[in-house]
Amino acid sequence: MRKIRLETIHLVMIGLIFFGILAICVRTMSSQTLLLLAIFIVLVAMVALLYYQKQAYELSELEQIERLNDQTELSLKSLLDKMPVGVVQFDPETDDIGWFNPYAELIFTKDEGEFNNELLRNIIREQKAGSANHRIQINGHTYVINLDLSAGIFYFFDSSSNEIGFDESLNRPVIGIIAVDNYDDTTTNLSDADVAQINSFIANFISEFAQEHQIYYRRVSMDRFYFFSDYKILAALIDDKFTVLENFRNAAKEQELPLTLSMGISSGEDNHQQIGQTAQQNLNIALMRGGDQAVIKETDEHKKALYFGGGTVSSVKRTRTRTRAMMTAISDRIKSANQVFVVGHCHLDMDALGAAVGMQHFAANILEASYAVYDDQDMNTDIARAVHRLQEEDKTRLITVDEALAMSGENDLLIMVDHSKTSLTLSKKLYNKFTEVIVVDHHRRDDDFPDKAILTFIESGASSASELVTELLQFQNGKQNLSKIQASLLMAGIMLDTKNFSTRVTNRTFDVASYLRTMGSDSLEIQNISATDFNEYRQVNELILTGCPYAGQMIIAQGPEDYSYTNIIASKAADTLLSMANTEASFVITKNPDGQTAISARSRNKINVQRIMEEMGGGGHFNLAACQLEDKTIAEARQELTSIIDQILEEDKEN
Repeated sequence: MRKIRLETIHLVMIGLIFFGILAICVRTMSSQTLLLLAIFIVLVAMVALLYYQKQAYELSELEQIERLNDQTELSLKSLLDKMPVGVVQFDPETDDIGWFNPYAELIFTKDEGEFNNELLRNIIREQKAGSANHRIQINGHTYVINLDLSAGIFYFFDSSSNEIGFDESLNRPVIGIIAVDNYDDTTTNLSDADVAQINSFIANFISEFAQEHQIYYRRVSMDRFYFFSDYKILAALIDDKFTVLENFRNAAKEQELPLTLSMGISSGEDNHQQIGQTAQQNLNIALMRGGDQAVIKETDEHKKALYFGGGTVSSVKRTRTRTRAMMTAISDRIKSANQVFVVGHCHLDMDALGAAVGMQHFAANILEASYAVYDDQDMNTDIARAVHRLQEEDKTRLITVDEALAMSGENDLLIMVDHSKTSLTLSKKLYNKFTEVIVVDHHRRDDDFPDKAILTFIESGASSASELVTELLQFQNGKQNLSKIQASLLMAGIMLDTKNFSTRVTNRTFDVASYLRTMGSDSLEIQNISATDFNEYRQVNELILTGCPYAGQMIIAQGPEDYSYTNIIASKAADTLLSMANTEASFVITKNPDGQTAISARSRNKINVQRIMEEMGGGGHFNLAACQLEDKTIAEARQELTSIIDQILEEDKEN
């Protein structure tokens, strides 16, 4: 209960009342004893009243804190209303804006006078998603932003303003590693004078880059540099979209050198060892994705990686020495396993099946309990024919997913071929039963990489997973040779991903094709297995006829909302559209049998469809990629696709 405090006028009135009571007592009481008693009672009442008044003005400690908090809150609100810092309160769950101070209102108000609520919510969503860029550009000004999810507070300030003090977040340490792609291949057969000239070109370029951005760097080998900076410099490079990659590529072209740069960069708090390790991991990802790109990821595991570059087709970076080393490492791990299970991706195609069969044969030369796994509930007609032929031949241990789930146990090994994303694996339930995984793939590495991987043989410059597996078999030189059907399936996988040796082929591709031919690969067998059914052919042509040109050099086709197509049909339609004259990229949007909206993307050598598909949550190669979208119609997927294409084309135009 709140205490009543008496004012002066109240005390005067009470005093007059007491005086009147005493006066009446003097006039009416004849007994002195009673009069003294009355005086005593009045005096006690006066003392009690004064004591109560004293207590009323003595605040408890809690009341003092509460009053101080009220005063501080009013002062802080007044300060936030006046200082040049934008403060926004929002709901952490829904991102709804609850309150903003006048400075935030000034910055986010449109020319029409309306508060840009949607722009603010998009920025908050990007920060919640783990964006590594803590700077935004609005009306030509750069603002440093911070997000406090627990309190639901978003605040920002103009980084160029002299009224704001030093921001520690911009001084976070940054460690980067730069690798020169194709250096060894370029300098192998050159004279010492030519190599010295190339080294001088690389050193001068990196030195100018470091000097321009005030970065400290050291060259640790002929094709490797380390640099050290702070987040303010990294933020500027991010805003510039790492044009240094394109500048180096163009400068190398002028020197007639097939060189590009790959970068792995990380930032964090004061743990420099962890920052350096993350930077090395980021560089490995950049190299696995084909090089000519920068990968930036903070040490915070919840932050998402940023990718820049990747504007050229992957070149072959593997060497026979690396392949032999991988063969030995994989063999050693197989020897210590109880059983080996080889799986391709969901909705098996010929490359995934061929690679799985080849890898099972590789493992069987070491450990008898080795199995290739397939899904008998999800097979296209060509896969069904291939499985039937393998079962007739009875030289490959084929088991279904259900059988693998029942057979697998402790100390077993899983080998993933033709994919490196856990979301694409043949059976997520089967994947979860293993603690150790080996990955053999030719797609660029993505975020959804298996955290259980103990060995990875990822070469994005290879034509197919079947090519990589065949090379491993060549170096293994096992006691059992490939059978006719096994060799034919490996060849069919290579032919599928190279479109009958017309794209993505290298001398290594023809080397393994020659080896498979000596192992008995039969073109007639391949033709019989891969033959197109009439109904499948009709569906492919239905999709092709819906194609429409877009942006002058692309074709986009789409199926109906109420009809599903397999990924094989969509892929064949995209391949056929790409073969049209003056077409640099093709996209086919359909509903797949799982009810998802799927996009198959293909390109020649100018447009990076992997970059486009990654923006939509998918991935793949520079010129062969795909994605699957949940809860989106075909029309919505097309709108999102064209919006991303327009954005990328605009960025490329600016660069």
